[in-house]
Amino acid sequence: MTHSQPVLAGLAFALLSAGCDGAPTEPQSEPEAAPAINEITAELVASDPSWGNTEGPAVDSNGNLYFTSRGTYKGIVSWNAADGPQQYAAVATMAGPGGLWIDESDNIFLTATLERQILKLAPDKSVSVVAEDFEVLSPEISTGPNDLVVAKDGTVYFTVPNGYRGEAPNGTIYRTAPDGATSVFSDEITGPNGIILSADDKTLYVAHNISESAAKIERWPLNEDGSAGTIAEVATVGECVGDGMAVDQQDGIWVTCYGFGTAYRVTPDGEFTDKITTEQKALTNAVFGRGADNTTLYLSSSDMERVTGYIYRATVTVPGLR
Repeated sequence: MTHSQPVLAGLAFALLSAGCDGAPTEPQSEPEAAPAINEITAELVASDPSWGNTEGPAVDSNGNLYFTSRGTYKGIVSWNAADGPQQYAAVATMAGPGGLWIDESDNIFLTATLERQILKLAPDKSVSVVAEDFEVLSPEISTGPNDLVVAKDGTVYFTVPNGYRGEAPNGTIYRTAPDGATSVFSDEITGPNGIILSADDKTLYVAHNISESAAKIERWPLNEDGSAGTIAEVATVGECVGDGMAVDQQDGIWVTCYGFGTAYRVTPDGEFTDKITTEQKALTNAVFGRGADNTTLYLSSSDMERVTGYIYRATVTVPGLR
């Protein structure tokens, strides 16, 4: 026993020395939980049974909202808080317009789906053809143009899905240059639908669907001539048939989910930060208000039978571009 005590003491000192001089053993930390998604309930601002499938919201320089009506009234409806909804222009009347985009001069660009044209409606309501005879697939396959976005230089990008849930041959994204020439931008993905440009006009984002309940957001960097760089996936969105898109000042991408009554904000690196919910499920598209209203996101929707059209709005944290 008299010899064991120094041995134990030396062993204890060695262990303490190892703990001091060697690499310390850090306690294992729990993995960080994913950030909670900010959930927002949208407010209903207007509805009408004549609108049917309501689509393509867009806002002019005076803050007036425009959207498409594809029900018993086929054309464009205007809305503001003071006057409520008003029938604005009967245009693309075979089915009603699909997507809308308003430029800095308040020209309304629109997809005329069954007419298979891209049209421009001037503030005096005169109509001109921007693009036609562009489809590379036969009318039996091609669905006609769906949604569009216009760059600051006047270049128009628009989608022809050819199928909406990944069940058909690849769709086509077209580009109409400022000189009026239309060409294929990309035919790499199934069901291209919603389409939007980044804040600097240097990246094109498109939502497309790979199944009845899953969508993807893709991006293309734009070459100097506006043609497509190399495609890259931003995110996969579950429980979503991706339809319309909007982008905010931080390049956050809002995508609406038709059939699910939800819209998600996704960062350029694929993080989901916000979710908007609407009572009606056939949510089609979204657009930001302008000026002091740029934290309002307006959303177009209908019931799943496409009988009554609805317009919602939600207040978000990051302002929109316009």
